[in-house]
Amino acid sequence: MKQQPWRRLPSAYALPGTLQPRITDVDRWQHLNNVAQIGLHGEALQQWLLATLGPDAWRGAVDGLALPPGAHLALQANATDFLAEAYYPAPLATGVRLLAVDDAGFTVGSALFQHGTCVGLHQARLGLWADGQPLALAPPLQASLQARLQAVAAAQPAVAGDASAADTGAALLPSHAHTHPDHWPWQISINARFADADALGQTSDHTLARCAEQARVQFLTRVFGANRVTEPVGFMVAHVALRWHRRQPAPQAWQVGIGVQRVGERSMAVRSALFDGDSCLAESNSVMVVIDQATRRPSALPEASRTALAPYLLPGA
Repeated sequence: MKQQPWRRLPSAYALPGTLQPRITDVDRWQHLNNVAQIGLHGEALQQWLLATLGPDAWRGAVDGLALPPGAHLALQANATDFLAEAYYPAPLATGVRLLAVDDAGFTVGSALFQHGTCVGLHQARLGLWADGQPLALAPPLQASLQARLQAVAAAQPAVAGDASAADTGAALLPSHAHTHPDHWPWQISINARFADADALGQTSDHTLARCAEQARVQFLTRVFGANRVTEPVGFMVAHVALRWHRRQPAPQAWQVGIGVQRVGERSMAVRSALFDGDSCLAESNSVMVVIDQATRRPSALPEASRTALAPYLLPGA
């Protein structure tokens, strides 16, 4: 997905840091798994929230600012671009920067660097929630963040091609839910785990990323068969966008609807939605680049693959 060039510059970020990947972050391809990378961006974001909004930010609170009764701070949506493969055990340099603030929430950008190369970019849209539904941003919090945004702009030299408020939302998944599992070309069930709850007892952001990955992998196996990883042509995840519609504790199992959003010459997009019964909790969209398995370079999507994907196209795809 298109990102402003300045996003790849370490000097563009107000809060530099370092994160150490773990061996459990490595997948069967021996590089850092995409869900693990989303989690590393999430950790960098949390460090920024702690530094900006106080030590209880990870509990959903905001230091010194009054919030509406029952409200807590949480993610609304995020989007991650995977620019290069990252590996264990080399540390990852991080950068985080506040990008935009408005009445409904605020957007924070982060980047991961390894050996001087930007390997991933991330945008997170956060706001207030109560009773599972998003709220308008409380005026004291909005004013505090606006002051922070102005301070960052004043402290850092202007970067050529710096983001506008419109640019910051370009990578995020539009809020448009297919309203019932039966509206999707294929469905699976994913059981919840104890570890799927966050510190507030809600379904964690990491769990949403995990479910999106599991749905995507099972879908590819259904379409292309269990031996697809040994085929000459395969897929590499380039972009994952996630959006919450409702935040709540995990059900016993999620029903997941899956379909193909787009098929291009060298890429495809798989969309999925998480349901608790008939209620849509969240959506995801994963863009995958077609690659030659031997060279790990982009390749054209075979015609046979297009034929296999056709029954799973979403309306309008």
